[in-house]
Amino acid sequence: MTAKREHITWTIIIIGILLCVLASGCTDRTQPVQEEGPPATQGRAYQQLQNAECVDCHAPQCDALANGRGMHAPLNCTFCHVQHGYLPDCRDCHPETHGATVHSCASCHPDPHAPVERINNSDLNSSRCRSCHVPQYEGIEESGGMHSAFECDHCHIQHGYLPPCSDCHGLVHGADALDCANCHDPHKPESIEFDDHDNSQCTRCHSSVIEQTFIREHTRHADIACDMCHPEHAVTMLCIDCHAGHNTRMSMRDCNNCHRIGHVPTDIMYSPDTLSVVCVDCHAEPFNTMFESDSEHRYIECVNCHPDHETILSCDEGGCHTLEPSHGTDGTGCVDCHGSAHNLDHTIAG
Repeated sequence: MTAKREHITWTIIIIGILLCVLASGCTDRTQPVQEEGPPATQGRAYQQLQNAECVDCHAPQCDALANGRGMHAPLNCTFCHVQHGYLPDCRDCHPETHGATVHSCASCHPDPHAPVERINNSDLNSSRCRSCHVPQYEGIEESGGMHSAFECDHCHIQHGYLPPCSDCHGLVHGADALDCANCHDPHKPESIEFDDHDNSQCTRCHSSVIEQTFIREHTRHADIACDMCHPEHAVTMLCIDCHAGHNTRMSMRDCNNCHRIGHVPTDIMYSPDTLSVVCVDCHAEPFNTMFESDSEHRYIECVNCHPDHETILSCDEGGCHTLEPSHGTDGTGCVDCHGSAHNLDHTIAG
């Protein structure tokens, strides 16, 4: 009996030891396995690492960060990678920078270590560019002229690349006009903008017009800035915007009937079918004299005797009157006997 009891006792002891060992092993396996960090982290916090300590394993990323542009360059690696191997979401720092519709930052910024370097991605198209370049996209869509038919990468072959206009257009306005952007927004090339009261910009393209008008005959219009009459390119204000006109019934068409060239308004020209009522505003006295006379001249239009402004035909010109030889051959002497042509007196003077 004694031997049997001893056997049972030892059995219980052995089973107890095994249970303790097993219990100890299970307890160890419930604890998380601690991954050994990089050698440089041993003995101090991961956040204290400097970029130079990451370069041994991550040379391409460190070089891109050091040589790239933008606000990422001066940051520590651990600013974004708060734990070794952790890849942050760009939107953690840049929430909806380009709007809620842009979810994949990497589609345009493939290298987060150099995010503002030129973007080269064959999958990009003009609609994708719109996310960041709304004014330019809308400008070319609304008034881009022939530019609106092209995709953005037709001109911007790399992100951030601005081509010279002369690559496609040459020197349209001559060698003196090299900076097209002074007047043209490339996304709205037909909407020409210029500085206030700067005639020198206009001279680059309109020098011949200026020479043939302002320089040929200096008037008060030559002393004002071009944009006083042309507030927008190819837009001309109405004469009556500045001038009261000869009467309240006048329209711009009436002004143009005599003042054909706005740059030289004193050059008065009119067509052969101009009515005398147009002349009366400036020449009321001779008009009224002729109208109130008994002369047949009252029934003809002013242009019959004045085909050009300030020009007077002699009586025998235009096939109106034939001179009697006894009256002499000089038609200008008719007034000596017949008085003014506006008040022709059939009673011979003297």
